[in-house]
Amino acid sequence: MHAMTGSPSSHRNLLITLACGIGVTLCWFLLTWRYGLDLADEGYYWYGSQRVLRGEAPIRDFLAYDIGRYLWAAAIMFVMGDEGIFGAHSAAFVYQALSVCVGTWLTLWALRARLSPARAIGFAVAVALILNLWATPYYKVYDYGTCILIVAMTVLILTSRAPARWFGAGVILGLAAVMGRNHGVYGAASALLALGFMLLKQGKRGEVLRPALAFIGGTVLGFSPTFLMGLAKPGFLDALAAGVIEHVHSVASATNIPLPVPWPWHAEHGKNGWVLWACDVAKGLGFLALLLVPVLTLLSMLRKRIAGFTEPHYLLTASACVGLVYAHYAYSRADLVHLALSVVPVLLILFCCSMLGRAVLPVAIGVLALSVLAVGQDTMIINSKLFGRTTKSVVIDGSTMHTDPFIVDDILDSQRALATVPGAQANFLAVPNLPGLYAINRSRMGIWEIYALSHRDAGFEQAEVARLARVPPKMVLLSDHALDDQPQLRYSVIHPVTYQWIVDHYEREKRTPMAELEVYVRKQHMPAQ
Repeated sequence: MHAMTGSPSSHRNLLITLACGIGVTLCWFLLTWRYGLDLADEGYYWYGSQRVLRGEAPIRDFLAYDIGRYLWAAAIMFVMGDEGIFGAHSAAFVYQALSVCVGTWLTLWALRARLSPARAIGFAVAVALILNLWATPYYKVYDYGTCILIVAMTVLILTSRAPARWFGAGVILGLAAVMGRNHGVYGAASALLALGFMLLKQGKRGEVLRPALAFIGGTVLGFSPTFLMGLAKPGFLDALAAGVIEHVHSVASATNIPLPVPWPWHAEHGKNGWVLWACDVAKGLGFLALLLVPVLTLLSMLRKRIAGFTEPHYLLTASACVGLVYAHYAYSRADLVHLALSVVPVLLILFCCSMLGRAVLPVAIGVLALSVLAVGQDTMIINSKLFGRTTKSVVIDGSTMHTDPFIVDDILDSQRALATVPGAQANFLAVPNLPGLYAINRSRMGIWEIYALSHRDAGFEQAEVARLARVPPKMVLLSDHALDDQPQLRYSVIHPVTYQWIVDHYEREKRTPMAELEVYVRKQHMPAQ
């Protein structure tokens, strides 16, 4: 077994990790944070963090991910005294810097005997840069970074049978589950897969009981913020349990709206030009590598005697186990956001192999180039600066943001529309997926489902309508677009009861030109409380 700390080289590498990980991440943050703004997914994170600052509980008081990212973001935004767009970005940056440091440390730990100080610094910079490139979009770093932590947890399990180490691994798993129940499930599956692999190699099964009990104890402790939230916010645990039951029932169909996998051979170079074709190929290679690289890695580790395992072999095994499990996440909705989270273990494997094969520079250049191409179309600063994507600027909370023109148009058009009705800025309804408008206006959404992209039964909709009827919005902003170009996913189709309530009690405003949004103003006869 191999210690992860204690030697002089470990202390040196820790300093290199902190300097390079934090330094590169800070430079990336300062360069990119003004590029990109999303009223949907980013608003889901930003609005939820604001509501936590106002004493609300995620899941209980509004539709949300698990509580971890909101508590983290709210805490940092509170310390900064900034609940605006910069505060939301900064909170994610801190988590990104932490996770990049962990990923950089893992590679240096595995390869410390093969690196001089100068090469260690250069390698750390390259690793940190590539990890930052894949942390896109920024508000998904809570998932991306948690995947890196799961790899670290698996390394702890593989490298030692000491109960204290396994207890620490359990704490990591519990905290990962606080960030997202899916990470808890993926982390547990990764741990079982890694343990099964090592038991198969070693053939010793009697030494696992005490460490396993310590692991369970650590998991309970790591997950304790969820229990504490239940004590502090009555009704939260009931809402959480209801959400788990609903999620289990939906697993048989799909947990995400599926997309076809963009395999590299499906890219068409005649359609968008050679550069964008190369981007599509790079992205397709990422999906191809998700299973291919971990499988080949595990097969090669099976051929090696356990007595000959060193740090690189433990990191390769851990990354392969985690990579196989997380591949499910990417294939469930095959877009760059899901690929970026799942590709982390593959990157760690490539970093490790580059040093073992003494091909650091060629591999680093190749991975960096493929990374820029793969994430380029979806990373605003790369797409605008390198590929000529058109952007438009808007001032949010005193900061100039550069993003897609249609998003800027939605923000400006909605602000003009809300200004026409007194009090509408503090009391409006924007559906189905525009929580960012509430974050910008510092207002509260009158219904629980702040992001409506799936069918709901009539009982659920009637409860939501009852909430709206208690304090009727003065204006409704409705985008009845077809998600993924599927007409059956229009808001009017998936939420017919709420849509009919809007049509019955509000009049369509014809005078306000809106590119994407329909504007409805409350009818005079409708009572307001």
